Amino acid sequence: MEHKALLLLGADSDIGLAFLKEWEGPVIAHVCKKAELLDSCETSADIRRVFGDFSTKEGIEAFISEVLAMDVEVGKILFLPSIPAVPTKFAKITEDQLEKTFLVGYHAAFRVFQTFLPKMAKSGGGQVAAILTSYCFGAPPKFLAQYVSSKYALYGLVRSLAVEYASKGITVNAIAPSMVETSFVSNLPAFTVEQEAQKSPLGRNAKPEDLVPVLKLLLSGEAPYLNGAVIPVTSGSQLN
Repeated sequence: MEHKALLLLGADSDIGLAFLKEWEGPVIAHVCKKAELLDSCETSADIRRVFGDFSTKEGIEAFISEVLAMDVEVGKILFLPSIPAVPTKFAKITEDQLEKTFLVGYHAAFRVFQTFLPKMAKSGGGQVAAILTSYCFGAPPKFLAQYVSSKYALYGLVRSLAVEYASKGITVNAIAPSMVETSFVSNLPAFTVEQEAQKSPLGRNAKPEDLVPVLKLLLSGEAPYLNGAVIPVTSGSQLN
């Protein structure tokens, strides 16, 4: 059995790559569509890649099985995957779109946590962190019902697991950033991206690097009384 590893879901995302640049130690890196980006990522982390298609239940279960077969002890989990927030009128959302959104953004987290949290509890505890959205506070924008709903589901899971596993030495927390300028924002109208930037006291949207210090704290084990928290990373933007 190796030293405890970080299970990083969504390692080939913009935020995942920014995080890896600042992380040291063993990492089981879930990749999906942009695995080749890890080749040029400057990191001192010891990375082992595992492919996983979270858009199907079969893909999620296959990923979990492959990680279990590696015989690596997981001590930390960072969950990043999400379907891009594509504005869609509620009446136009299809069953397939809704199912995929929840499979990637919620069901995958549920099954990964369900598999590895009991193991972490038996081996002395650990830390879990996830990314929500500032849209979980106050009134969200129009036409993002499926995206916001999936984030609220993940929000409920984070809060519930924080209570259930606190006595096992596991902290479960999340961050809720305002708009982050990643490849995801290409799905949004340019004026929407600019409007979000203007709302920020810093006059800009967040960058992936802005989220990394907070995520590192949540996964460091240095704040054991910080549990069940959802930390806004919004530069002070109004949340209600």
